[in-house]
Amino acid sequence: MKAFRLGFKSRNFASKGVFVAGSILFLLAAGPALPVCAGEFSVTLKAAEDGALSSSGRYKSARLSAEAAHAAAGASASLLYPRLALEGNLKYAESIPTIALPAVLGGPKALGDNWNYSIGPSAYWTLDGGILRAGRDAARKTASARSAEAENARRQVLLGARAAYFGLQLALEKVYLIGEDLQLSLSQLKDIELGVKAGSRSRLDGIRSRQEVTARRRDLLRARVELSGTLRDFSFITGLPLPPGKGLPLDARLAARDYAANARMLVRAEPYVEILPRFMSATDRAPGKALPGVTALSDSAGAYRAAAGGYKAERLPRLTFSARSSIDYPNGSNLYSFLQNSAGLSLSLPLFESGRLAEREKESRLNAEAADAKRDEASGEAGRDFAKALEEYNALMEEQLLNIEAVDDAQEASKLAYEAYKAGGGTWLEVESANLKALQAKTTAASADAGMLMKLALLDSLSD
Repeated sequence: MKAFRLGFKSRNFASKGVFVAGSILFLLAAGPALPVCAGEFSVTLKAAEDGALSSSGRYKSARLSAEAAHAAAGASASLLYPRLALEGNLKYAESIPTIALPAVLGGPKALGDNWNYSIGPSAYWTLDGGILRAGRDAARKTASARSAEAENARRQVLLGARAAYFGLQLALEKVYLIGEDLQLSLSQLKDIELGVKAGSRSRLDGIRSRQEVTARRRDLLRARVELSGTLRDFSFITGLPLPPGKGLPLDARLAARDYAANARMLVRAEPYVEILPRFMSATDRAPGKALPGVTALSDSAGAYRAAAGGYKAERLPRLTFSARSSIDYPNGSNLYSFLQNSAGLSLSLPLFESGRLAEREKESRLNAEAADAKRDEASGEAGRDFAKALEEYNALMEEQLLNIEAVDDAQEASKLAYEAYKAGGGTWLEVESANLKALQAKTTAASADAGMLMKLALLDSLSD
C-alpha cells in the first residue's frame, strides 16, 4: 500500500507528515457487487432498501405477528361449524355385578364383562347466541391490525434506509467537493511557487497558499472520517456488511486525483438527479387517510368492539347438538359388540357470575374508545407532518434556485479573483476568500439536495 503524503509545516514538526488512507469495501445486499473499475464498488438506493427490509428485526417481527394473527383468525372461524371427531374409550372393571336367577333360568348371571369399550365418530354443533361469531370477528380485526402494523413497520424501515442513503450521498458529495477544491488549491499553489522562485510573487503569498492547501487537506481528512462513520451507520441500518480492516473511504469521482493514489476502495452512490424523479410524484398526492398506523388502530378498536359483543352474548342460552354412532361392548349382560346410534341436546344458561361479563364488556368498549382516540390523533399527526414536509420541500426548492445562482456567482468570483491576482490587481486573501465561498456555496447546494430527497421520502411514506 502506497503512502499518501500531506506536506505541512508547524512548530512541532519540521518534516512532512505522512498520512495513510485505508479503504472500505462495500457490498450490495442484492448480491455480490460488480466493480465499475478496479477497487470500486457502487452503492444503490435499491440495495439499501432491500438490505434494510431483509435485516430489520422490527419488520420481521411485525410480519410474523401478522401471519400468526391470521392463523388465529382461521382457527377461531372453524368453531362456527360442526365438529366431527373419532372418540373411543376402554375400561377394565375388576368386579362385575351379578344378578341372582333361579336355576331353571341358568342361575346367577354377570351383568357385563371386565373389559368394556366404545368407539365411533361423534359430531357436535354449538349455537351460542353469537359468542363464537364475535370471537371470529375479533380475531379477524386483530389480524387486520397486525397486517397494518407490519406495513407501517415496512414503511418506517424503508424511510430509515432512505435517510441513511441520502446521508451517505451527502457525505460523499462533501468529500468530492472538498477534494476538487483541494485540487484547485494545489494547482494555484504550484503557480504561486513558480512566481516566488521567479521573484514575481511574495514569499508571504506562498506561505498563505500552502496554508490554504493544508486547510483543504485537513478538511478532506475530516470529511473522509465523517464518510467512514456514515458508512458504518449505513451498514448497521441496511445490513450491508463492511469488511474488517482500517482505512478511510474516498468518493469514486476523485479516483484520478493525485491524493487518491493510496485509496484501496472507492465508493460511488447514485447522483441526486437519478433519484429525484422516483419520488417527485409524492408532492402531487394528498395526506393518506388510510395510513397503516391509522388503520391498525382502527382495526384494534373493531376487535375490542367485537370482543364486547362476545361478552354480551355470553348472557344468552347456549345450545349444543351432538350425534354419535359407535360400536360398544358388551351389550349389557350379553357379551358381544353392537352398533349404538345416539343424539343429544344440552342447554346452558348463566344465572349468576358476580358481574364478570358486564365488567369485561365495559372493559372492551373502553379499550375500543381509547383506540379510536389514538387513531384520530395519529391521523391528525400524519396530516400535520405531511403538510409540514410539503411546505419544507417547496421552500427547499425555492432555496435551491438561489443556491444555484450562488454557486454560479461564487465560481465566477473565484475565477475572477484569481485572474485579478495574477494580473496584480488583487491580494491572495481575496483569492482564498473567494475559493472558500465557492466551496461553501456548493456544500449548501448539496445539503439542500439531500434535504429535498429526505422530504420527498417522508411525503411518500405519509401518502396512500
